[in-house]
Amino acid sequence: MRRTSLISCCETYKTALSVTMMVGLILLTAGCSPTFWADQANSDSYEILAEKANDPAWEVPRFDVEPDPRSRFYDPYDPNHEPLPPDDPAANVYMHWLQCKKGYKSWHKFGRALSIENPDWLVQYGISPELSAEIAASGNSLPGMELPALEDVTLRETIDIANINSREYQFQIENLFLAALDLTFGRFQFDVRYLGVGGQNPQVELNRRRLQNGTQELDLSSRLGVNQVLPSGAQWAVELANNTLWLFSGSNQTTSVSVLSYSLVQPLLFGAGRKVVLNNLTQDERNVLYQTRILARFRKIFFTQNVAGGNGFLQLLQQLQVIYNERDNIKRLERQVEILRALSSQKPKVQSERLDKLPENWIVPPALVEKLEFDEESRMLSWNGEMTAEQEKQLLALSDEDSFQATAGELVSRIRTEVVTLDVAQLETRLAQSINRLRSLERSYQDSLGSFKIFLGLPPNMPMSIDESLLKPFQLIDPLLPEIEQEIYDYVEVWAQVYVEDWEDPKLVPPTTAELLKVVEGLQVLQERLSNDAVRTLEQDIRNVDLLLGNTQEEVSEEILQLRKRRFQSEEDRDRIRQSSANDIRLYSGVRKEVQEIKSRLEGLRGFLSEETLSNDQKKQIILEMANLREDMLRISQGMQVIEIGLRVELITLEPFTMNITEAVELGMENRLDLMNQRAFVMDARRLMEVRSNSLEAVLNVVVDGDVSTPLGQNKPLDFRGSQAGLRAGIEFTAPLSLVQERNAYRESQIEYQRQRRTFMEAQDNIKFDIRQSWRQLSVLRQNFETSRVQIRLAALQYDSAVEATSDPAQAGRNQGLNLLNALSSVLEAQNSLISNWVNYEQNRLNIYRDMGIMEIDENGIWKDDFYQHRAGRIRPTNEHRQSTPGTPETRVTAGEDIQPVVFRPAAELNALTETEEEPAQAPQ
Repeated sequence: MRRTSLISCCETYKTALSVTMMVGLILLTAGCSPTFWADQANSDSYEILAEKANDPAWEVPRFDVEPDPRSRFYDPYDPNHEPLPPDDPAANVYMHWLQCKKGYKSWHKFGRALSIENPDWLVQYGISPELSAEIAASGNSLPGMELPALEDVTLRETIDIANINSREYQFQIENLFLAALDLTFGRFQFDVRYLGVGGQNPQVELNRRRLQNGTQELDLSSRLGVNQVLPSGAQWAVELANNTLWLFSGSNQTTSVSVLSYSLVQPLLFGAGRKVVLNNLTQDERNVLYQTRILARFRKIFFTQNVAGGNGFLQLLQQLQVIYNERDNIKRLERQVEILRALSSQKPKVQSERLDKLPENWIVPPALVEKLEFDEESRMLSWNGEMTAEQEKQLLALSDEDSFQATAGELVSRIRTEVVTLDVAQLETRLAQSINRLRSLERSYQDSLGSFKIFLGLPPNMPMSIDESLLKPFQLIDPLLPEIEQEIYDYVEVWAQVYVEDWEDPKLVPPTTAELLKVVEGLQVLQERLSNDAVRTLEQDIRNVDLLLGNTQEEVSEEILQLRKRRFQSEEDRDRIRQSSANDIRLYSGVRKEVQEIKSRLEGLRGFLSEETLSNDQKKQIILEMANLREDMLRISQGMQVIEIGLRVELITLEPFTMNITEAVELGMENRLDLMNQRAFVMDARRLMEVRSNSLEAVLNVVVDGDVSTPLGQNKPLDFRGSQAGLRAGIEFTAPLSLVQERNAYRESQIEYQRQRRTFMEAQDNIKFDIRQSWRQLSVLRQNFETSRVQIRLAALQYDSAVEATSDPAQAGRNQGLNLLNALSSVLEAQNSLISNWVNYEQNRLNIYRDMGIMEIDENGIWKDDFYQHRAGRIRPTNEHRQSTPGTPETRVTAGEDIQPVVFRPAAELNALTETEEEPAQAPQ
C-alpha cells in the first residue's frame, strides 16, 4: 500500500514537471514586450558608448540619442506606442482599401498626432501649448500668426540653438548609437545563447488527436537548448527535448520521454582561429571607436561652420557691416550732391539772347523797366534777375514778331532751365547705383540669414536678428561727431534768414542786431558741442590708444594686457602705432586750438553786436564772418572724424597665431581624428585579406556529438540511463574545388587594401596642404589687415580733401565730381576691405585650428579659445529673445527695400575695459 502511494506520488510529480516545462517553454517562446527589448538595447548601447569615450581627444559630452525636449524634432510620444503621423491623403487610401480588399482596421489604436514636428517646441518662446501645437500642425505657417522673433541672438546662443535643433548633429549622434547597437549584437554572438543543436530555437508543440478506435491522446513536444561560439571557432551546444503523451481511454496512461543531446564542432582550416572568428567583433568594436571620433571631429566642424561657414555668424556680420558702410556712403553722396547742386544752381544774374532788331513800336511797360534791357551795339536782349510767371506773360506779349518771340522764348527757357553740371550728373549716377547696390546687399543678407536659420534647425520664416557687438570695434566714427556735423551743416538755414543778397537794393530792410545776435548765439551752442562733446570723445580715444601703447603710468587690467598681446606682434608694430598716433595727437592739438579760436571769434562778434547802432557795412561784415565761422566749424568737425578714424582703427585687434608652418603640420599629423580613422581603415583592409584567404581553405572539422535518453514507453522524463546513451566522433572534410566566388572576394580584398593605402596617403597630403594653405593665408591676411588700416586712414584724408575742395570757389571746374567719386569709392572700399580681411583672418584661424585637430570644444559646443569664451555673449532664457532693448534705435536690416537710416551706438574696444578707471564721456541723449 505504501509502495503504491509512493509510485502514485512520483507519477504526479513527473506529470507536474512535464506541465511545468511546457508552460515554461510557452512563456519563453512568447517573448517579451517591445518596450523591454528597446530598453535593453538602449542600456547595452549606452554602456558601450560610455566605455568607448575614455580618451580626452575624442570625448563627447552627449551621446544620448533622445533629442532635447525643446527641439523641433523631439517626439513627445512613447516610441513603442507611437500614434500615426499626418499622412498624404492620396497615399493614405491604400492603408484602408486596396484592390477591393479592406486594409488593417486598427491603425489608429495608438491615436493620431496632429503634426510631425514637436507640438510644444514654441512653448520655450512664450507661446501657449495649445497655440504652439496649432502652429506646428500648420507647418509653422499659421495664417495671421507670426512666429516669435529672436532678437539680438548672440554667437553663444546660436550654437546652443544649433545643438538643440540641428538635424545634422542629431544624425551624427544616431550614427554613433547605431554603431554601438551593432556592437551589442557582435558581442552577443559570443555569449551563451538559447539555441540548441543545429541552431534550433526553443520550441513547444501541443497536439490533440482522436484515433480511429476512439482513443483520444494529447501530445506535448518541447525542446530547449543552449550553445556558444568560442574565440577559436569551436561551437558547443546542449539541448533537452521532451515528448509527453496522455492517453484518455482505459486507464488514462501517460508516457514521457526526454533526450539530452550535445555536440562540439572544432574547425581546423576554414573558419578556424581567432583572426577569423573574432574579425567581425573586432570590426564592430573599431567601428564604435571610429564613430566616436567622427562625432568628436564633427563638433569641431560644426562650431566652425556655425561661426565661419559660408553663411555663418561672422559672414552675416560682414554682410551687415558692408550694408552699414553702403548706407554711410549713400549719406555722403547725398550730402555732396546737395552741395554741388546748390553751387551749380548759382546762375548768372543777367541772362542774354541775341536779337537782330527791336520790333516796331517797341514800348517797355513800367513793370519791366528794371528787368528788360536791349543793347543796340551788341544786339543782345538781356533780363536782369529772376522772372515770375506774370513777367513771362508780359514779356511774350510785347510783340508778335517771329524773331522776337523766338528770342524771348530762348531767354525764358534759359532762365527756367535748371543747370545740371557734369559733376552733379556723375554724383547722381553713382548715388542711383549705390541705392540699387544697397537693395541687393540687403536682399543677399536676408538670403544668408535664411540659410543660417536652416543650419540652426529653425524655420526660415522665423524672425531673427543677430547680436552685433563684435562689430563695435569697426565703428570708427562715434555717431556723436556726424550728428554735430549735421547740426552745423543744417545751421546754414538759420544763417540764411539774416543773409542779404543785394545790399544796394533801395527797398532793403537789413536784419536787426537782435536777429544777428540770435544767429551768433546758435553758433556758440554749436561751438560748445565741438568743445565739449566732440573734443571729449577724441580725448577718450587718445586715452584708449595710450592705454594700448602703455604710455600711461596707471595700473591696467588683465584684459588690457591681453589686448596688447593680441595687438603687438613685435616692437616694430608698437613703434609704428606710436608714430601714427603721435601724428593724430598733433592734429588733435591743432583742432582743439582752432576750436578755442572760434570761441574767441564768436565772443568778439557778440561784443561787437552789443553796440547800439551798426551800419549796413558792419552788418554785412558780421554776416560774412558768421558764414566763415560756420564753414570753419564744419571743416573742423570733418577733420575730427578723420582723426578719430586714425585712432580707432589702431584699436582693432587680430587674434595672434604664432606657430611656424612646420609645427602646425606636425600637430595636424598627430591630432587629426579623421586621419587616425583613415590609418585604421588601412589595417581593416589588411585584416580582411586574412579573412578572405581563409575562405579559400578546405573545410576540416572535428565533430563530437551524442545523446542520452530516458526509457521508452515509460513516464520517467528524468530517468537518464547510460544504457540509453550514444557517442559519435569524426572528421568532416570538404574539398576546396569550386571557390570562384571566394577567389574573387580574396582578390578584391587585395585591391581594396591597396586603395586604402592610397586613400590614407591622399588624406595625409590633403591635411598637410590644408594646413599649409591656411597658414599662408593667415600670414597674408594679417599683412593685408595692417595695409587696410593705412588704406582707411588715407581714404579718410582723401575724402576730407575732396570735400574741402568742393567748397572752395578757387577749385571750381577742376574735376570736383570725379575727385569726390574717387574719394567716396576709396572710403567705401577701405571700409569693406577692413571688415573683409578681419573676417577672413578669423575664418582661416578657425580652419587651421580645426585642421590641426587641436580645437577643443567645451560641453556647450564653444571652442576653448579666449576670444570665443569671452566674446561669444551669454545664453539668455529663451523667452527673453523676443524682447527688444528699450530705447534702442532700430538699425536692423529688414527684408524690405527701403533704405533705412543707420544710427550706430557709440563704442570702442577699450571703452568697456576702462569704465571702472574713469567716467566715460556721456553719449548724446
